[in-house]
Amino acid sequence: MKKLLLLVLTFVCISRVYGQSIRLEKGKEFEINVHNLNHFTDYTENSNYTYAFKVLGKEGVNTLLDCRMVKAVLSNVNKNPVNSNELNSDSVRTARLNSSWTLIPLALLQQSFTVTVAPNGDLVKIDGVDEILQDASDRWVLNYNTTAELKNNGVGFVKSTIEKIFPQLPKQTIGYKSEWTGRYLSFNATAIDGALLYLAIVGKDKEDIAGSGIFNQVTGLFEQLQYKTLLKFFDINGKTKGYIDLNYKQKLRYGSGHYLAADTAWINMLVKTNQYFGKAFMDKMNFDSTRAFTYLRAHDDAFVNDPYYATAKLDLVQRGAGNNYEVYGKQLRSTPAKFLKGNEVHLFNKFSESMNTSADSAYEVSKYMYQMEAFNGLVQESYSQNFLFLKSADLLQNDDFKKYVAEKKLSDADVKKMLDEMSEKHAVTVTNSAKLLSMLHQDKNPLMQQKINPMYLWVNAKDHGNDKVVLSKTASAFMKMKDDEIKNGNGGRYALLFYKQLISVSQKGKAEALLQKTIENLERLAEDTLNKDRYAHKNILAYAWYLKYQAAKPADSVKALQYLSKAAQYSPSGNKEKAYVSFYDRVFLHSEESYRQQFIEKLFALGDNEQALKVFADHINSAPTSIDEMRKIYEQHFPDKKFKDFFAANILPSWQAAPDFVLKGIDGKERSLAEFKNHWLVIDFWGTWCPPCRDEMPAINVFNKELKDGKYTGVNFLSVACRDNAENVKAYLATNKFDIPAAMANETIEKLYNIAGYPSKILVSPEGKMLALKFGDDWAGTIKKFNDIYPVNN
Repeated sequence: MKKLLLLVLTFVCISRVYGQSIRLEKGKEFEINVHNLNHFTDYTENSNYTYAFKVLGKEGVNTLLDCRMVKAVLSNVNKNPVNSNELNSDSVRTARLNSSWTLIPLALLQQSFTVTVAPNGDLVKIDGVDEILQDASDRWVLNYNTTAELKNNGVGFVKSTIEKIFPQLPKQTIGYKSEWTGRYLSFNATAIDGALLYLAIVGKDKEDIAGSGIFNQVTGLFEQLQYKTLLKFFDINGKTKGYIDLNYKQKLRYGSGHYLAADTAWINMLVKTNQYFGKAFMDKMNFDSTRAFTYLRAHDDAFVNDPYYATAKLDLVQRGAGNNYEVYGKQLRSTPAKFLKGNEVHLFNKFSESMNTSADSAYEVSKYMYQMEAFNGLVQESYSQNFLFLKSADLLQNDDFKKYVAEKKLSDADVKKMLDEMSEKHAVTVTNSAKLLSMLHQDKNPLMQQKINPMYLWVNAKDHGNDKVVLSKTASAFMKMKDDEIKNGNGGRYALLFYKQLISVSQKGKAEALLQKTIENLERLAEDTLNKDRYAHKNILAYAWYLKYQAAKPADSVKALQYLSKAAQYSPSGNKEKAYVSFYDRVFLHSEESYRQQFIEKLFALGDNEQALKVFADHINSAPTSIDEMRKIYEQHFPDKKFKDFFAANILPSWQAAPDFVLKGIDGKERSLAEFKNHWLVIDFWGTWCPPCRDEMPAINVFNKELKDGKYTGVNFLSVACRDNAENVKAYLATNKFDIPAAMANETIEKLYNIAGYPSKILVSPEGKMLALKFGDDWAGTIKKFNDIYPVNN
């Protein structure tokens, strides 16, 4: 009797511990669809994954499940569509990969792994995921970074997904009005329908999570779950500066569905040819063109007429061809423009290729490009130059051309032949350009009109010379031009070109009215902080005021000086304000980057030294490479004073304080800003993945060797590798025998130092003040001169 009572008590205890549990028969199949829709401040994530489960049996009290991801739909959209991710396993050939995160579902698709779940829904273990991810990495020949991201993120992704699918159950049996708290959520059974309980859901700690669900008392599975939460972030003034809106849904279906088999061959090609992820075509740190071309020959037939493969092939051919552009050009010409949709680089190059052969082909490319930011650069920086008259005499005086002739040791006859060929080719390009401009102008798309019309007005007026009717209509069109047209079509540049034409044909009244209207338009756009091209407009505005200065100078020197002051005021005051397109604007307008120096000279001539020196200091900060020239000007006007004292009192204090940092060096030691106190420091932000960074590394290595040899006492150098990993950096430096101090960027340093591109150089003074240098400037020469003027322990 006592033995029987003991058995009953034991059964009761066990039943209490596992009163509510997962109860599934061996062989039972079910599917769960998991949908996440998450909105962030700058982007949206939308994922829809379907998992197929089959009960394998029991392992003690735990349930063993075979699990496969059978369908994946993923969309990650940010402000720049080019950087977005798209994946639908039912139509995988439309995939767009820009993140290693997207590789996770591709690796898991239709691959079996085992999930062990405790009776109360706790995840005991997952077997097989590590092997699946490693196999994918090997198959795709992923690089070190991507492999690490795939494995770390992949394991975490599967674990968090399974934990959400099986929320934690309570020890007691669940019934109507039951309440319990699981890992992350709290549940309340508010209604019942047979075996189904309808649940209200809130966050475990009553945080802002709200939702509902349906629980099956018999199987112990959640047949439906849905909940959402909204988190906001505030600045110090209490204003919202960001948010996260998370929405989760899952739905269960008993049985098994039919799904498309994974297109393994295409997926393998997709990932393997993505040079950002892989190392299939690398020999250590260098691109192996032999491997690339061998791979292409082996796969051309399998993927003929596949748009993605065509683009990937162009990527590989472009990189493998090196300086032999014709190899790439030939492949580019044979690739239909429609295959290149969304690829700015190849569309840009195909447009340029087409201009030498066919306006119709160039127009076809334009239709795939006009909505891209790259189209603005194509039109304003490249295509528009075809309407500038090419003068051989000007080219012969060009320093770069003379340098090229000297390097190639060309004879006079060689130069003449080259110029004749260039002139002939240019004539064909001009003819095609004119035809294309007419086609673009007739295009009815409003955005295309905005981007083309200002240039068309200028070219048309130029072609008609002295025709008063055309001049009058063109002047009226520029006077009525809307802001969207000025911004999208660089209307300021073409308005000032047309102003010059009006002056040249003695249409002074119309010219003055147009100049004043253009200044008003550009001032409005330059003051608009939401205008992404405000600095480009500001740079053109500086020249517009200079034109007004030139017009007023003969008759009214007082007003003229006021206008020159405006030109100096609107000249760029630092690298941030030196818009890239402004270089091309200066080519067209024959303008200067800055009018401060002219204004300084005028002020000195008038005896206004105080104002002159203020502008003088601003100019040095804006154009630090001009330091020698500015030093001479200062010493000419103040022979009894030391430029060093002016530099220390007026230049250095105006710089921003360099933010503190502590970074980990590739040698394992910490590097901080504090260790460079009382020394000049050059910080180089770069990455092994960045071609311009790699190009300048030999020169940087020489510079650093000079520092180690004590050539520039008081100057230090530190490279900060960004968006990279220490192993890559070590391997790159070792392979190329570069001896450069390198640290790894953390999560904040690039933002703290306002790094917008790579490579970027920052000079830090001995007092810890910083000055950003423009890419392409002689940074090494500048730091040497600054150290000469203001040496350490001065």
